[in-house]
Amino acid sequence: MPLTEFGPVQHLSADAVGQPGQRRFRLRAISQAGSYAFVWMEKEQLSAIGEAIETTLEHAGADLAASGPGQPEPVFPLQPNYELDVRAGRLSLGLNEETRTIVVVAAEGATEAEGEAISIEFDFDTARGLRAQITEVVAAGRPPCPFCGAPIDPAGHVCPRSNGHQREEE
Repeated sequence: MPLTEFGPVQHLSADAVGQPGQRRFRLRAISQAGSYAFVWMEKEQLSAIGEAIETTLEHAGADLAASGPGQPEPVFPLQPNYELDVRAGRLSLGLNEETRTIVVVAAEGATEAEGEAISIEFDFDTARGLRAQITEVVAAGRPPCPFCGAPIDPAGHVCPRSNGHQREEE
């Protein structure tokens, strides 16, 4: 599996594409050299990256609060000249203690021999902003059912805890 070392980055953000219930999640990165990369993943994977960033910052003794207003969101071209468009089958996150940066490695496929892999490196300020953004992106989906926790579709929801009956409002 070829590993592309993409970072450090000048921009890293998280977003979702599509309607709630049919969204696709990704990290968007722009390298210092101006190359683009997209790392597509499941909602749970994106949420886990946010949690891992928080844990890593705590472990490094870094402040978790964002340090002022973030960088303005760059405009990604409709047809970007991207280096990589990776569908993450496996993700890992670590701390480079020497440079005090966080490194995310995303790889396609279930084994090391399958697909592409990308390594993205970013500083603690970028990590704090990304963590906050991930929280917003994940929370912007379908609201959870207050009884079973499953997402409520706009077309309706049959809650397994209601045993097929609608709860009456008091």
